Amino acid sequence: MPHTLTAVLVEKFGHAFSGYDLTTGEQRFSVALPEYPHEFVVDREGRFGYVGHYGVQTFAHPGRGGHQVFVIDIRRGEHVLTLDCEPYSRIHGLQIDSRDRVYALSEHDNMLLVFADPHARQVPDRAVPSGGVKSHLFVVSRDGERAYISNLLSHTVTRVHPYDASLPPLAVNAGGRPEGCCLSRDETVLFVASRDDHTLSMIDAATMKVTRTVATGEDPTRLYLTRDGRLLVVNYGERSIRVFDPESLEALGRVDTVAKPIAVSFHPDGGLAYVALNDNSVGVLDLATQTLRHGFAVGKEPDGLAILAL
Repeated sequence: MPHTLTAVLVEKFGHAFSGYDLTTGEQRFSVALPEYPHEFVVDREGRFGYVGHYGVQTFAHPGRGGHQVFVIDIRRGEHVLTLDCEPYSRIHGLQIDSRDRVYALSEHDNMLLVFADPHARQVPDRAVPSGGVKSHLFVVSRDGERAYISNLLSHTVTRVHPYDASLPPLAVNAGGRPEGCCLSRDETVLFVASRDDHTLSMIDAATMKVTRTVATGEDPTRLYLTRDGRLLVVNYGERSIRVFDPESLEALGRVDTVAKPIAVSFHPDGGLAYVALNDNSVGVLDLATQTLRHGFAVGKEPDGLAILAL
């Protein structure tokens, strides 16, 4: 039976994790979750999704938040396991390494948690301080040895070592309220977006020194590398996606999105990107022409997006 390409995403205000046929927009499944799930990550085979329970509406809202990671069997469209992060809460950033170890970031407690085998053991095997305050998003190296964390309230980016907590966090200033982050393909460069300064910075991943900073659109929140080597910056305030050369940070284009762009994922052939938008839709971005068209409607406040062959 041929695989069907499916867009899977968290619907924050719909309190669900759902899948939609990429061609027709028809909903294939929807898994109800407790209030305000946020980020998620998918394992290497595209079988399981790991969804963080943030538990409050946004980072600006009060409250302790949730303390769980929900494990979704994507092929079956079922919630099959729950990882317990207690006493750490407001689980937001999620990452996975080349060995399918799951990393979950507690924004409330500024702790990075490691689940070495989440299907065998549903409590953390490790917990490492982030070295910052209000730790929101992060990226982890493929081997899991390094994690780079964006901290909204200390206005820092920190590098930590999940498997050697004797090495202290190393911090750098890359602008006010750093959030979006990603590593270059060879993991030598860290890209970081500053929401307050409206900038994109390159950081040497080994020395944690900023090597270049350029302006981008208002309120950049997420960064993505395309398969052909371009860097996309999602600008929430400006309602745009800016395109940069990741080697030089030369600006290569701008796509106006009308609604606020939230997240991006790529078609397997590399020619198209799909954009979750806060008008409760997914748009289709032609990467060659840098044009965006309507794709299909989804649930309330999509947050995070992945394109999978199911």
